Amino acid sequence: MEQKEQLNNLPKGWVWSNISELFIIIGGGTPSKKHAKYWGGDIKWASVKDIKSQFLTETIDKITNEGLNQSNTNLASIGDIILVTRIAPGQVSIAKEKITINQDLKILKLFGGIIPSFVYFLIKSNDQKFISRASGTTVKGLKVTDLNNIKLPLPPLKEQSRIIIKIEELFSEIDHATKNLQKAKYELDIYKQSILKSTFTGKLSEKWREENTSEMIDFEEFSDYNLPNNWKLETIENVSEFIGSGSTPKGGKNTYTELGIPFIRSQNVHVNKFIQNDLVYISEEINEKMKRTKTKPRDILLNITGASIGRCAYIPEDFILGNINQHVCIIRVNSDITDYKYLTFYLNSPDAQIKISQINSGATREALTLTQIKRFSFPLCNKEEQTKIVEMLETRFTLIENLETIINKSFKDIELFKHTTLKKAFEGKLVNQDPLEESANTLIQKIKIEKSEYLKTKNEAKNQSPQRKNL
Repeated sequence: MEQKEQLNNLPKGWVWSNISELFIIIGGGTPSKKHAKYWGGDIKWASVKDIKSQFLTETIDKITNEGLNQSNTNLASIGDIILVTRIAPGQVSIAKEKITINQDLKILKLFGGIIPSFVYFLIKSNDQKFISRASGTTVKGLKVTDLNNIKLPLPPLKEQSRIIIKIEELFSEIDHATKNLQKAKYELDIYKQSILKSTFTGKLSEKWREENTSEMIDFEEFSDYNLPNNWKLETIENVSEFIGSGSTPKGGKNTYTELGIPFIRSQNVHVNKFIQNDLVYISEEINEKMKRTKTKPRDILLNITGASIGRCAYIPEDFILGNINQHVCIIRVNSDITDYKYLTFYLNSPDAQIKISQINSGATREALTLTQIKRFSFPLCNKEEQTKIVEMLETRFTLIENLETIINKSFKDIELFKHTTLKKAFEGKLVNQDPLEESANTLIQKIKIEKSEYLKTKNEAKNQSPQRKNL
């Protein structure tokens, strides 16, 4: 019933056609990894990880001529469509080079003068049909019979050309806008780093100091660090009431509860952001056993292991109670000496992140020890100036975050516009129809003839040289 309604909605001259009517579908394979002589040659061999954009020109892996002829892989010609049918069904590229494929991909051979870019956008606009028909428990894949029976709308050949011209015109404008947004986002990130760098050399608050009398703070001076006269380097240990990392309860994930005490992990600690939508929970009993690392509002959280090492945030005022695992460290500062937000900003600054990288340089495991954290030095000014610096940074970072929100929304709007454009294109609503043009039925007949001639030629060539695939 659904297909009948779709057929009725097609513009005059269009037809619904099964994939098996439009293309010859050719599968792929993987040369045996047991034979080194099959690999490392000059022939490009594509897998799912290579299908990332409209045109496929390069592959991660390459095989030899022997690998081609001693396996089930097949060779795509320039202009063939490479379609993913397993792992990420519906992903698609156009071959811009002669490329072999593995078993997760299919080659679609085109006939009747159909433009490869038209097929690319046609499949992109109908990707849900490929996804919804995929089956499998651990890895989703499309069976050949299901693939063959997927119906796609086919307009007359000349209208296909008009559609592609219009899509590429609109998408060119979109790509230009996207590049400008990416540039703006990059420049905002550079600006953030620049602000933080100037902050902890005293430049950001320089004018404020000129207008306010700042007291000299009585700490040991480090002559190799260029700071204002009334700033000093201090260690985290000397300004903290508590420094400690947590642990994972015995039993690991099995001890998590639906409700209870929030249990903070490294994924909850981002750059200047405490993420609460991915919290897990532990019981009050377990929390009491880990009472040493109960969190308090205003605690600084620092990721001390793994890929997110060095990311730092703080516990907000309204987050009353929590605990941490072994990948996170609490730094609880003495509020008379140090503003917790000031130190958090510093630990996320380029200077601090470079020092963290240097500490881990050459280490077999990415990790900060408690001793290293305690000895970690940072530029310290008096409390009044710290408060002013935090105020200035928060004002600037709020503005930056607002701009980033606008940019991210613009990215989403662009993706929606692209989706809407493709939908209109393949509903016949993007360009005008010409009633004098040959119907798509005529094109189907032409495709049928050309496919038959192609298969006849291939069979004759196979009979003459059954063991060899031509490059």
